[in-house]
Amino acid sequence: MSMNFEIHNRVHKLGADVIAAYSGLPTANVSDAMPRDHIIAHRLRPMAGGPLIGPALTVRTRPGDNLLVQRALDLAEPGDVIVVDAGGEMAAAIVGEIMSTY
Repeated sequence: MSMNFEIHNRVHKLGADVIAAYSGLPTANVSDAMPRDHIIAHRLRPMAGGPLIGPALTVRTRPGDNLLVQRALDLAEPGDVIVVDAGGEMAAAIVGEIMSTY
């Protein structure tokens, strides 16, 4: 069995007008209006405080391996939100204090 571990390429960058239009909407309302294949787990939470909105840079990696997260940090542009799927493993951190402040 093979799993792909990758950073998904950005198809297009959202404009500031689109991000601004979503900024005041409740997350549940946005979720209800999206196709069901775009729904994410309720345990997803921001690593920094405050509201979180912006274009997603998505990463899939294996549990305990943060190499692709480090690469995503290098690729991210101001305003990007890095979303990481590490298989739901809770025994090892993927992002620690140093990486979250980077």
